[in-house]
Amino acid sequence: MLPKLLLSTLALVATTGLVAAQSTLTNDDVIKLANSGLSEQFVIERIDQQGSRLSSDVSNLIELKDNGVNERIISAVVRRSTGRTEPLNTDSVVRLVRARFSDGFIIDLLNKRPGQFSTDTSRIIELKEAGVSERLLSLMVAQGGGRELPKGTEIIIRLIDSIDSDVNRSGQDFRASLDEPILIGDEVIVRKGADATVRLVDKEDSGKIRGRTSLTLQLVSVTVDGKKMAIESEDVAQYSGSRGARTAKSAAAVGVIGAIIGGIAGGGKGAAIGGAAGAGAGAGAQIFLDPQRVKVPSESKLTFLTEKVARIP
Repeated sequence: MLPKLLLSTLALVATTGLVAAQSTLTNDDVIKLANSGLSEQFVIERIDQQGSRLSSDVSNLIELKDNGVNERIISAVVRRSTGRTEPLNTDSVVRLVRARFSDGFIIDLLNKRPGQFSTDTSRIIELKEAGVSERLLSLMVAQGGGRELPKGTEIIIRLIDSIDSDVNRSGQDFRASLDEPILIGDEVIVRKGADATVRLVDKEDSGKIRGRTSLTLQLVSVTVDGKKMAIESEDVAQYSGSRGARTAKSAAAVGVIGAIIGGIAGGGKGAAIGGAAGAGAGAGAQIFLDPQRVKVPSESKLTFLTEKVARIP
């Protein structure tokens, strides 16, 4: 009787020691276990018990799939992975679809990790052509509606209309177009060429006599898929004329610069009125951003920073 009890005790100690010897699993361990002939349930139990070093970034999930690990085991890896994972975006979903993950797996992943998706009309068509199902597209559109543009986002526009405070009134809006796309990480949220609106405003200058106002320009909206996204921006952060002109920083501090307006800058709707801009601005046109005078020719490039979070429609 005693020898049997002793053997049982030794077996228990050996098993405990084996688990302790490998207290955590890596993704490589999961691949080895999944391809060793062990049952799916056994591998999942090991992941649940020892999976504290697993990674479930999209690249890691695709690597598991490519190495023959099934989706139930990969779902266990997602459940037990720790640490910061990259946010899901439109390109992530396309990669998962092309790796032949099922809709059910991707939908479950999106519900666990809501992403930031670009879902304007042209992008939806691209996704459909890439093989993304309508079930996935519907979920991406629903999640994309809650996106926000962070405070401090840089937005670069090119004026279509010219602005002159000697002629134009405070509060008047002027047409512009995006000179560069708006990004969140690597995700294109608003494409180059989208419509934008700039406003001439009177702003109280707290650094001078009380009640004194100064003129400035602010970006007030950008159009996303036919819908206007309201923007609260700071004053112009940078400005220049045509693409060959030197950029001036801190417009409010600089006041006045000479910015030669050249040929068509290209890109966006501003390109369509390049000829008229050249005629109106003249070869020696200047940009004025003085507190008492604002004069900015058409085709000038202006950079704004968002002052508050903007909700993307």
